Amino acid sequence: MPSAWVKHVQSVYAKIKGKGGSYRDAMVQAKKSWAKKKGTATKSDAAAAPKKGRRKKKKVVEDEEPAAEEDEKAPPKKKRRRRKKKKRSS
Repeated sequence: MPSAWVKHVQSVYAKIKGKGGSYRDAMVQAKKSWAKKKGTATKSDAAAAPKKGRRKKKKVVEDEEPAAEEDEKAPPKKKRRRRKKKKRSS
């Protein structure tokens, strides 16, 4: 399925093809008319589809259960041992 730009170029090429215009010429002309068309189209599209914003943060629901968890704290993890340095032999 071709994009809107490709459809536009094809329609411009169909118009100038009979006059001996090349596809390159059609692209140059389509670029000029696309800028005019794009300016009016974006205004109507912007009203139809609002931009997406950031999500709102979820509210944190505090229950009475976390207080019970504080009593049952897990023992802290053991620290890893450091590696011994290798002795340099000369």
